[in-house]
Amino acid sequence: MTALKPRVADIRLAAEAGRDPAAIKIFAMATVVTGPTDARRGSQACGLSALRQSRGALTLMSGWTGVDLSTFRLDDEVRHVETDAGRTAMENITRADPSRVWTVREVAQHVGIGGIGPVFVGSGRTVADLMEAWIAETGVDGFNLAYVVAPESFEDVVEHVVPELQRRGRYKRAYAPGTLREKLGGAGPRLPSSHPASGFRSPRAHAQAAE
Repeated sequence: MTALKPRVADIRLAAEAGRDPAAIKIFAMATVVTGPTDARRGSQACGLSALRQSRGALTLMSGWTGVDLSTFRLDDEVRHVETDAGRTAMENITRADPSRVWTVREVAQHVGIGGIGPVFVGSGRTVADLMEAWIAETGVDGFNLAYVVAPESFEDVVEHVVPELQRRGRYKRAYAPGTLREKLGGAGPRLPSSHPASGFRSPRAHAQAAE
């Protein structure tokens, strides 16, 4: 949460450029390990942790960051390096939380299940509580779910978490018509005139947007 909250706030500053901050949808990466009870999922999480491999996790992170982590010892600190690869992943473990210093070993343990995002473990109710807490604290609009195993990770979310979120009014019960833009934002199928990119439309696109 510490790293994510200021990022969300910075993105919402787009209001200074004329954007409606509520129209900007921000989804955080997260992994869910869930089941019918907290005890069952805690056991499941321990089993998954036992399968985690440092070498594989560091290979994945090296690909994301463009930094060959195999050249470091496991207890070396990870420091920021400018690369042409995915800069967000490197920012997450070097600059996002000034109070924390990551070692290579800690990166391997964290990334080994689901990736760089948080891991929510527990029953459907517990996971829903955690999601709501993250939304309230950071200001994100939702989560882009990673997985541990496919399709089981997603099947568990559908069976245990989605019904709980629906009971709380946090998840749709039917698909809305229209484009993805309309489903996410509730506006029309094209960019509104208040969006900076609308100024790059062709004359024909401007006419269609006005219809």
